[in-house]
Amino acid sequence: MYRWNTLAALLFVAGSHAIADEKPLAWRTDYDSARKEATEKGLPLFVKVSSESCVHCQRLDAGPLRDPAIIELLKQRFVPLLVDGTKSPKLVEALSIQAYPTMIIATTDGKIFAFLEGYREAPALTDQLQRALAIETPDWMARDFQESTKAIGNCDYAKAIPLLKAILEDRKDRPVQTKAKFVLDEIEQQAAGRLVRVTKLQDQGQYAEAIDLVTELLSRYPGTKAATGGATELTSLAARPEIKANVRSRRAADLLAQAREAFKGEKYGASLELCEILESTYKDLSEGKQGTELAKDIRSSPEKLAQACEVLNERLATMYATLGDTLLKKGQKELAAANFEKAVRAAPASLVAREAQIKLTGLSNKPQALTTEFQKPEK
Repeated sequence: MYRWNTLAALLFVAGSHAIADEKPLAWRTDYDSARKEATEKGLPLFVKVSSESCVHCQRLDAGPLRDPAIIELLKQRFVPLLVDGTKSPKLVEALSIQAYPTMIIATTDGKIFAFLEGYREAPALTDQLQRALAIETPDWMARDFQESTKAIGNCDYAKAIPLLKAILEDRKDRPVQTKAKFVLDEIEQQAAGRLVRVTKLQDQGQYAEAIDLVTELLSRYPGTKAATGGATELTSLAARPEIKANVRSRRAADLLAQAREAFKGEKYGASLELCEILESTYKDLSEGKQGTELAKDIRSSPEKLAQACEVLNERLATMYATLGDTLLKKGQKELAAANFEKAVRAAPASLVAREAQIKLTGLSNKPQALTTEFQKPEK
């Protein structure tokens, strides 16, 4: 029957017809907020449909629903919702409710687990509640599923995938596991689509583009079947001679761009170092030849070369000063002083040299002798 399949009808008719209860249990009285709370907390719903004139409802309220164990169970493990059936005729008709009280236990996804008509003694009601909890979602699963949902919203699949896989590990048929499997399957499909594109790019001879796409696949969808296949594809692609040549060419182009940027910023020392790498490692490529020409420009200009030397001298002074500090910490004052002197000579006008000079002066100054009031004792 329809009433056994879903609690969705509550959304249509129950929101404005629930009543308050003054029992110790904090009954929710609005379906929308109760359902939202159940979803957020990963807790099942316990719905009691009753009426004010129902004798057995009063017996239930005065007996089992005042049982401390049941109250604690409903407080901690369920979201309890109270509905006045006499004020919700559409709900009563939709669920084919024949008697009051009627108690409904629904899972977090709205499916009805138990439909209890009439009065129930405390042991029987406790048994039904415990059985519902046995198939419900553990707290950690609900929390991890929510975290995975947030991660997916931020396109952080690398975080979401292990969370979803952990939820599915025990292979039980919990509602949250069904959702987790559906979401994980969707992610697998997205990753598989990228792997198909990688194969197409290879078939078209676009190996560099294929490498870029498979690298993205591995970083964005780790742990998927497609990522495993992508790792194999990447190994195969990297072994191709044309790919090795392409990677080398791209590296040379990057170095040349950096050298030109440094030259433009008048950082001639840095530019010259990059040009020397191009000259020695990539001399067979056009980037290597362009690096040689840029280096000639720097070497043929006394002003540019002087600026490059100043930078190198400052770096050398910094290294000597650092070595001096290290030796000083170890108590080797003479060696420390010698390195501070080298720092001063390497770049006399630099801030490093001034600081080294201050430390050198401190080491060379001997402490003055202290006067005492001691007197030779009289004989």
